[in-house]
Amino acid sequence: CSRNMSKELGEVLEYDNVHHVDLDITSQESVDGAFEKVQALLGGQGINLLVNNAAILITSDLPSSTSADDLTKNFDVNVVGTHRVVTKFAPLLYQAAEENPDVEIGCQRALCLNVSSAVGSITNTTSCFHTAYRVSKAALNMLTRVASIEFLERGVLCCSVHPGWVQTEMGGPNALISTKTCVDDLMEVIHNATKEHNGVMLRNKMEVLPF
Repeated sequence: CSRNMSKELGEVLEYDNVHHVDLDITSQESVDGAFEKVQALLGGQGINLLVNNAAILITSDLPSSTSADDLTKNFDVNVVGTHRVVTKFAPLLYQAAEENPDVEIGCQRALCLNVSSAVGSITNTTSCFHTAYRVSKAALNMLTRVASIEFLERGVLCCSVHPGWVQTEMGGPNALISTKTCVDDLMEVIHNATKEHNGVMLRNKMEVLPF
């Protein structure tokens, strides 16, 4: 699911088992529509993996120069938008977990992975650049933690991941990590996350980062 179509996504869609569904996570109507389309594609089955990757970075530096509008825009996508998707698609995760009761907690059963950022770590914060983005990612980490408590009771693993500074539209061309390396790191987390990682923030090599 994505809001816009890209050249790279278009190339992937050449495969018969890949589908694209329009999704704007700032719109409940769009989330509801995407859910119906995904549900139809699944043909009555649940989903084993939900990755919430959508995010926005409204540039702001010092807290004193960060406007309420900056905070609102960051929160609407990074926190509220993710919450819309998680709550709407949760039944499909629950269904997948119920369909695989003998499988250990993880992506082979059901996993919700929220893409966060180390700049949202309160413990490790020593500077205040991108204040609005930092605050929103700290909130996302809390959302992940509380969701993980509820999800685990239904057999669903829920955790967040710090992908690093990646060469994307948001990260820019000077970022330290290529998109290929980022994908490899994310796949490592997806395949190796277990019950012990429920509710935490991970990075590559399965390192747990403090909130």
